[in-house]
Amino acid sequence: MGDLDVVRFADRTQSVAVVLEDAAGGGPHEGWHEAGIAIEAGFVRAYLPLRFTDADLADLTGHLAARAAAEEDGALPDGSAVDWPEAGRSAYLRLCAADPFVVEVRDPVRSGVTVSVPLHLRDGWAARALTRLDRLRAALGEGR
Repeated sequence: MGDLDVVRFADRTQSVAVVLEDAAGGGPHEGWHEAGIAIEAGFVRAYLPLRFTDADLADLTGHLAARAAAEEDGALPDGSAVDWPEAGRSAYLRLCAADPFVVEVRDPVRSGVTVSVPLHLRDGWAARALTRLDRLRAALGEGR
């Protein structure tokens, strides 16, 4: 399958993506998927290693499903935030449902740096991201 986006948040000028390193490897290594966070935001271009589990993917699926449902219902962003994968183990994303949507890339373990990327996401972004993630999870399940 090659490298695949687990999730991508992007507008016309900036993006934050989680990219699976080796989807052809047949599933997680010792329970972990190896990936990286790719940031392109103004003067910042960075790539940060990330590890997550199948349970983390399920958590992300739940978050995207909730965002897609809220968007479909016409609900305004409520300012809520969720950390993915769970904070404290490694680098992670803090997803802030605001206007604009904000993705904070936090690296408390290695560098202590946080990068905040405000994004003007197109309508339907959460449903599209959910569809891509469902396809990826199915492909990872087949590779085991």
